[in-house]
Amino acid sequence: MAKRAGWIGLALAVVAGAVLVLLDRHVAALVLTLTAAVGIINALWLEQALTSVLQPGRPRVSRRAIVLVVARLALWGLLFAVIYLLRRQVDLWAVAAGMGCFLLALALEGLRSGGEKPGEE
Repeated sequence: MAKRAGWIGLALAVVAGAVLVLLDRHVAALVLTLTAAVGIINALWLEQALTSVLQPGRPRVSRRAIVLVVARLALWGLLFAVIYLLRRQVDLWAVAAGMGCFLLALALEGLRSGGEKPGEE
């Protein structure tokens, strides 16, 4: 599910970024696109971690799942550290719009695949 949502989120972020570039808001376009990209990557990694942990019959926490969770948090931390360092040039609405792109994509994909059983693609 996260893979299809990633494509939707990518399309939303590209369209929103293109509109911002046309409006001569290059830094906002970059921040929006980076935030959406980090969100999409995190959704993909979370799906992989949950798939490895939530095995039918015998749930197990593997080293790979732990690494994926730590990497997700580190990626968000890195993004927000960069945003904090560049806070004078960054518009917070662009960060929120970037998050909105991938959250909207996840919601749309969740609604679309609502009838499927988990693990079906």
